[in-house]
Amino acid sequence: MSKKVRLGFIGAGGVAAGHFNRLMATGKAEIAALADPAPEALARFQKRCPDSRGIPFFPDYESMIGSVDLDGVLVLSPHACHFEQIMTCLGQGLHVLSEKPFVCGSRNARKAIDRARKSGKVLSLSFQRHYEPVFRYMRETIRRGALGEIQFVQAMQAQEWLRLTEGTWRQSLEISGGGQLNDSGSHLIDIVLWVTGVPVVEVFAQSEYFGREVDINSAITMKFANGALANLSVIGNAPAWHEDHTIVGASGAFYLRQDGSLLQQDAKGRTKTVRLPKHTQNPDSNFVQCILGRAVTDTPPECGLETLRVTEALWQSARLGRPVKLK
Repeated sequence: MSKKVRLGFIGAGGVAAGHFNRLMATGKAEIAALADPAPEALARFQKRCPDSRGIPFFPDYESMIGSVDLDGVLVLSPHACHFEQIMTCLGQGLHVLSEKPFVCGSRNARKAIDRARKSGKVLSLSFQRHYEPVFRYMRETIRRGALGEIQFVQAMQAQEWLRLTEGTWRQSLEISGGGQLNDSGSHLIDIVLWVTGVPVVEVFAQSEYFGREVDINSAITMKFANGALANLSVIGNAPAWHEDHTIVGASGAFYLRQDGSLLQQDAKGRTKTVRLPKHTQNPDSNFVQCILGRAVTDTPPECGLETLRVTEALWQSARLGRPVKLK
């Protein structure tokens, strides 16, 4: 392996700039090539990331991985493209960091996980909440048993998603694989599963499409394996971003609000002191460390698989108008 980890971008769209800046900040990565079928995407990317000028650019990812010596790739393309690109790159001996929601369909997720396992290469997902100190603190506190058995979860995510994605591939079922549940909503579902550590066994959902072919707003009820209940609200037609989380256990509770404040209570309602861990990693820096053999991924593909299983059950429930048990 070269002195720096050599990476290629599959996709130079909106999320690519953030990944580029985070990778450059590690001092251990080099973006060696970019692939995107749209030259205008390259122009926008170079404008946002002036240091990227001069990086070789390819109209398709096959040409890129066939022409440039790479250690790994970032899959930053529309959702329906992820599976083929991940499978091809793993088959070529490349490490892969994929944007959410991983791939389209839990069957494809299982195939990609199996391919990664057989290849011995890193397959990681860009679920950034896993790296945020507040969610890490909540997860570790629950794992220590300080909240007791989880009994109830409430989480809400609101975005101006309908307006901001109007006319884009994100509102095309064929290209996106689904609406807000499969897009930003995947972050909410994933973090609830990851923080609580309790699997979901049954869901019920109602969704509003606002005349589009993908879900926009969804009201969700979930039942966990231990009997705990959850209400999730995924709102794609809101005026602005807003998110909060509540987790209630037999021995305490967390209340995380939009302003970033976290209230922790014990079983008698007394406020507990919260000391968040110092953590400076993110999916990109973690990916580089994994390739170098200095870390294991904090966002493994199995998290994406579980999120997809829940999402598929939610879509089925919304279609049928009744609760659905996870397969």
